Amino acid sequence: MRKLFVLVLFFKLILISNLLAQYDVEGNGKDYGIAINPVGALFSWYSLEYNIWKADRTGEINIPFQLLHNPFDTENDDHDLTIFSIGAQYRKFFSSEQQGFFVQAGFIHYNFSVDGKGEYRGESAGGSVNSVLFGFGYRMISKTNGLFWSAALSAGKGWGSVDSPNGEDVSNSGFTYDIDLLKIGYAW
Repeated sequence: MRKLFVLVLFFKLILISNLLAQYDVEGNGKDYGIAINPVGALFSWYSLEYNIWKADRTGEINIPFQLLHNPFDTENDDHDLTIFSIGAQYRKFFSSEQQGFFVQAGFIHYNFSVDGKGEYRGESAGGSVNSVLFGFGYRMISKTNGLFWSAALSAGKGWGSVDSPNGEDVSNSGFTYDIDLLKIGYAW
């Protein structure tokens, strides 16, 4: 049920962002972008983003999503941890070319799932955490081929709960952060 909720939320975010964004063919000539963190993929940490750029090229709607499977713990014999997140952020650029420094604010929903292995097979737990984040970042974009690189840092407040495998409810509220050190993308 949670996966269906997240999927519906994702499609609603894309629809709303398309309705809110203003487009033209001037500026840097790019209306959309997609990016991936290639280093994270080496650690079963798939981090992608979809960008919709405003006509005046000073803002964008950013839809980040991540899928993590046993991050940094591939040797664990007791359980499998899977984390899926999706969000919506607005980025305000200080230039009119969709590059340079920007500030951002947004919302991210995290869904956690723990499934037991070996002697813990059949045990599972899960939950979700929501987070409101504010941050800043930087982007460099090629004028000729649409390739870009970006980095961002955000911090904020999170709330929610996740069940532990032994049935206890673990409260997850307080300080949250999101770090994107290397996103390589393509704009069209």
